[in-house]
Amino acid sequence: MPRTFSMRRIALLAVLAFALPVSASAQTHLIVGGGLSRPISDFGDAVDSGMHGRVGLQVGIPVFPVSLRGEAELQSYREAVGDDKTNVLSGSLSAVLSLGGIGLRPYLIAGLGNYGIKDSGADGRDWERGLHGGFGASLGALGFGGFAEVRFVNVDGTAGDTRFVTATLGLRF
Repeated sequence: MPRTFSMRRIALLAVLAFALPVSASAQTHLIVGGGLSRPISDFGDAVDSGMHGRVGLQVGIPVFPVSLRGEAELQSYREAVGDDKTNVLSGSLSAVLSLGGIGLRPYLIAGLGNYGIKDSGADGRDWERGLHGGFGASLGALGFGGFAEVRFVNVDGTAGDTRFVTATLGLRF
């Protein structure tokens, strides 16, 4: 019995020895960006194009092509009629699939989020769930660089679907 116990202990230590370098090399990047937002479908009839700002954290393991990204974003649109504004505040969680490359690294992104939509005249913000997907490319080395990304977002709401496309330029640290 003692020999089996010590063999299990050695096997456990061997697994930990291989796993610790992988977890220690996990990379976390701060993502900051902004750009243009283009509403489409019924949402595009109600508001004009707008702008957005985004901040997030991306965590990945260098040898594994999929990383996780959590983001917060604020979008601002002018309504098509009048001077009122519509703001969209969102929090999302995404999977990012790196397609490889040296220097310029293309990637695909998809995820889900909560989107709070508020018109100028409204008292509160209507929160709805939504899905997004898109593609982008990052450039840089040693943990610092830039990225460009395009996303399609579909928010399922009680008053109908809210759809928009965002084009973002940003930095990662």
